[in-house]
Amino acid sequence: MVSVSFEGRHHCGGFLLHVRWVVSAAHCFNDRDPSTGLVVLGAHALLRPEPTQQVFSIAAVVQHPSYQPATQANDICLLKLNGSAVLGPAVQLLGLPRRGAWPPLAGRRCRVSGWGFVSDFEEPPPGLMEAEVRVLDLSVCNSSWQGRLSPAMFCTRSGDRRRRGFCSADSGGPLVCGSRAHGLVSFSGLWCGDPKTPDVYTQVSVFVAWIWDVVWRNSSPGCYGVLCE
Repeated sequence: MVSVSFEGRHHCGGFLLHVRWVVSAAHCFNDRDPSTGLVVLGAHALLRPEPTQQVFSIAAVVQHPSYQPATQANDICLLKLNGSAVLGPAVQLLGLPRRGAWPPLAGRRCRVSGWGFVSDFEEPPPGLMEAEVRVLDLSVCNSSWQGRLSPAMFCTRSGDRRRRGFCSADSGGPLVCGSRAHGLVSFSGLWCGDPKTPDVYTQVSVFVAWIWDVVWRNSSPGCYGVLCE
């Protein structure tokens, strides 16, 4: 898990794909200067110093070329760190699903994590939080959202009467099904965990080819511009 902060405050989540690359949500960087952001790895409680933490600045942000802020379609980006993460017990890579794989089946249990608020009243969490949620049938979710969802999105619900799900500042964090990041937190309704407006994620498998193309093209000797080593 990755925390992206601006002006000393947690802003969005993400996950470490490669020692120099993080996957996050494109909307996290709308009207933000990436050069002022920090990426924190290996954290649990962000507000206190922890020996496991590694902090990097952002060398580059690569938003998906078809990202549409108005609809949140293709809401995914890659962050290049200004150095290489040191892998260990507190910092690990998270794998991607198979290229072009279908989204997880309706009813599957998955886990979403982040440092976002734990209530509708901007109550900060004591540390990194995790919730178990269930994948929702896409047609049911799209009906709840009046047909707003694009094909590269899918949804989750609590699966019971408790309003489990993500909240403000969880954007960009991974939805882990099994051991892979199948979703990225994208958007939800006005109230956190409201079953009337199910949580919506970017479907990562649609973007696997693009992700690796960006990583390898911009980590090779022939790279160019700000993305070069």
